[in-house]
Amino acid sequence: MTLLEYGSWPAVRSFDANASIVLVGSRGSGKRSLGFIAATKLGRRFITEDQYFTSTTGLSRGEYIRQHGNAKFYVQNVEVLRQMLLQNRTDCVIECGMGSLAREAQAILKEYASLNPVIYVLRNSSRIARLLKLDENGAARLEHADLTHRYCSNLEYYNLYDATCEETGTGTTYDCDRRSPDYSFKLKNVKQDFSSFVDIITGWLPCSDNPFSIAAVAPEKRSFTYSLKVRLSDFLDRSLDVDELELDSCGDVVEIFIDTQPPESLKELAKLAALIRRKIGVPLIVDVDNQLKSTIGETPYFRLLQYIMRLGIEYIVVDLKCNPERIKQFIQSKGRAKIIGDYFDTRQNCPDSWTDGFLLSQYVQGEDFGCDLVRISRIATKGDSNEDVTIFRNEIQSLQRSSTPPILIAYNLGPFGHSSQVHNQTFTPVTSVMLSDLGGIIKRSPESLTAQEAMKALYKQHVIEPLQFYLLGESVFYSLSPAIHKAAYQVCGMENDYELYETSSLDDLRRLSQHNSFGGASISQPFKVGIIADLQAMSNNATKIGAVNTILPIREFPGSVVPKDSEDFLADQARQRGRTGPVVGWYGDNTDWIGITKCLQRNISPRNAIQRKTTGLVIGAGGMARAAIFALIQLGCRKVYIFNRSTERAQKVADHFNNQVEMSSEAAEGSSVEVVNTAAEPWPSSWQLPTIVISAIPAHTIKDRQAANLTLPSKWLASPTGGVVVELAYMPLITPLLRQIRQLRESGQPWTIVNGLEILPEQAIAQFELMTGRKAPKGRMRLEVQTRYQEQEKEGM
Repeated sequence: MTLLEYGSWPAVRSFDANASIVLVGSRGSGKRSLGFIAATKLGRRFITEDQYFTSTTGLSRGEYIRQHGNAKFYVQNVEVLRQMLLQNRTDCVIECGMGSLAREAQAILKEYASLNPVIYVLRNSSRIARLLKLDENGAARLEHADLTHRYCSNLEYYNLYDATCEETGTGTTYDCDRRSPDYSFKLKNVKQDFSSFVDIITGWLPCSDNPFSIAAVAPEKRSFTYSLKVRLSDFLDRSLDVDELELDSCGDVVEIFIDTQPPESLKELAKLAALIRRKIGVPLIVDVDNQLKSTIGETPYFRLLQYIMRLGIEYIVVDLKCNPERIKQFIQSKGRAKIIGDYFDTRQNCPDSWTDGFLLSQYVQGEDFGCDLVRISRIATKGDSNEDVTIFRNEIQSLQRSSTPPILIAYNLGPFGHSSQVHNQTFTPVTSVMLSDLGGIIKRSPESLTAQEAMKALYKQHVIEPLQFYLLGESVFYSLSPAIHKAAYQVCGMENDYELYETSSLDDLRRLSQHNSFGGASISQPFKVGIIADLQAMSNNATKIGAVNTILPIREFPGSVVPKDSEDFLADQARQRGRTGPVVGWYGDNTDWIGITKCLQRNISPRNAIQRKTTGLVIGAGGMARAAIFALIQLGCRKVYIFNRSTERAQKVADHFNNQVEMSSEAAEGSSVEVVNTAAEPWPSSWQLPTIVISAIPAHTIKDRQAANLTLPSKWLASPTGGVVVELAYMPLITPLLRQIRQLRESGQPWTIVNGLEILPEQAIAQFELMTGRKAPKGRMRLEVQTRYQEQEKEGM
């Protein structure tokens, strides 16, 4: 199938929220594992074609063929697929087997795709061949047959190789027992990848009533966001290393620039998109080079855009110079993608380009087409043309043609265009220092800005000001937090600082926050609960937890027109992060629960997915324990037990959460938090053994309090399906509890260990974003944790 033939598939990509999801693709592509992951995530019924055939006919496929012959089996197989699809239009995840290769079956699937998402699962051909033990000819035939699935699907997902499949030490990924109930659990990265893809196609968005959170704010609606551009040609010639790019990435989005006609299968484009999502974890923009568009023609260009839309790309660029009717038709089929209408002004000898009204008309046309964003650019020939861009932006802001006008992206290109790019608010194009010299070839043009350079320019011009952050607690000498945050500042080009401050009194925090440059603080023990009395405001989640690990300053800004008692006051404070000024109060939040939640989602096996009777056990009753309990409740765990040496303190925490359950109309029936008084007590017989255990007690000595040397009764850890144990402490990294769990693993019990070094960067990433309002460089922060911990080990800390 060539590029000219693309476009014959279903183009519908807007679905009801409960529409069943269908997976098609070759044997060995991973459909069954992906289907199980999606069904577990969405809480839906998982149906496989094999199981449905057996339940419908009373015979397995092989038995049916032996009794009735191939011809009758072919007809029956198509009929079974028809029934399976039509009788399960909603609230299911359906895996289609090889029956989907039949022409009649594909016609049924194509019709089904008019209302439901039908995902064609791609995978590396050589891996499929090795998995299925096919020779070269067999692999070629399978791949050719597999391409017909594109005809009957409306979405595509590239299933990347996942090294976590090898964690059991059984050898290569091809040796993994795909029949094992834990097989899909071994695919930790795939689980996270496909869960994110499901979020995209179902339109799920994180909800937050916290005005300081950037998680629920679309990137195009934040200030000074950057688009890191990568070229498809660099990926094809292997000069682009996404692993290295991850460590230097501080872009809010990544823009894949298609500057060469992709291979006929287009697998490489799908693979690059999947790699960026896994490694960098930000939304994608895809743009097609204008020269390539001219080469292939306008019809193949729009078919290529339709293919891009199949990949679940968040932002797709369309050239506003194209035929208006084609643009309108394309935008009508966009589904949940956002369209960036692009106009590159090539007019020569036009000194008043930004102010003569022509580019304004291009913006208006983009608005009339229904674009979500409009991007206008030209090459500057003189420095003062950047002032014209500012005039142009102001003119656009004064337009009142609709209630939701497209967001404007406007800047000059070339060596004279830096100033306009620095002051552009949305998706400023940037490069990476990692792209400066790849394979001995300079890939970065001298006029290209990095995100670091653009941010430093904003500091230099005092648009953003340096801030001072702290970590406060009684015993924080060992903490890796300063190194993590400082590494993030450096990558992002920020001039902030972050220091440890050991103290036994909150009076020190009150003194530190009197400085105008105070940016906020991470709060450690013993202040996570006590500090609440000093807060002027706090997030709903922190209120429910009853503990805070992050405070942000509330400032008195001269000339502010937002009243302190208005609903917009905190939102205005959030918009002005990066500015200094007198601190008049503190806002409190909690990111500990976010780090715990992310790691649990990543490590809970599908076999132990949280259900009605799932039981969690939290060790401790301090601020971290509260965050752990909240995380379990948010994940749907109805029964949580607390084990703590002070049962009185544990009961107080239990009462806190149980009171919330009583007052909440959303709480699931039967939800409760209870206290286990002593380790000598048998586990309550009315509830299952815990499959999630979270230790939230210090593992090192704090003042005169000795480190807890805790293990659990073996009977408490006798769950036949094992589970996951999370150790929040990381000094030392291997605690007595983790040694106990390792011994259980060696005896064959399927427990998974999550140590403190996995939790730490996840909560720090969320904390960085709260404190700065900027997307965190996740790869760099995670690497810094590992690097600094190894250094501390060598130093004997």
